This record gives sequence, C-alpha cells and structure tokens, in this order.
Amino acid sequence: MTSDNVVDSINKIKELLERNCNVKKVHPQVFGSDAETNIVTVELECPDGTLHKIRAYGENAQAVREFLRTRQL
Repeated sequence: MTSDNVVDSINKIKELLERNCNVKKVHPQVFGSDAETNIVTVELECPDGTLHKIRAYGENAQAVREFLRTRQL
C-alpha cells in the first residue's frame, strides 16, 4: 500500500462524516486491541439510510484505526 491509499481511505471516511454519516460499526473494534490488524472494515450509515463500507488493508488499516481512535466519535 502506498501512502496515497492511506490518505484515500481516511479522506473517504472524513467525507462521509462531513455529510453527517455516522460510524455504525468497525471490525475489529478500534478500542478492543492494540494488536496489529491487517484488515479493518468501517461501516458508515448516512441520514438517507445508505450504508457505506470502507475496507483498509495493511498499513492502511493501521492508519484508519489510529484516525478513528483519535477522533471524537
């Protein structure tokens, strides 16, 4: 994964949050473990009921988990 892919995943999440979408589920849980995770799936639900799934792999998964961990949800 390149750093561009890391930024892309986080930017997609930010964009959906700015559209008043809410994080519905993160698997595995962000606060459940500090163990290295190779895959993270984030589900966001928008006010119109649309569900979005963003899947991140490798270093991208770690960056997404850190973004979600440090953001006030």
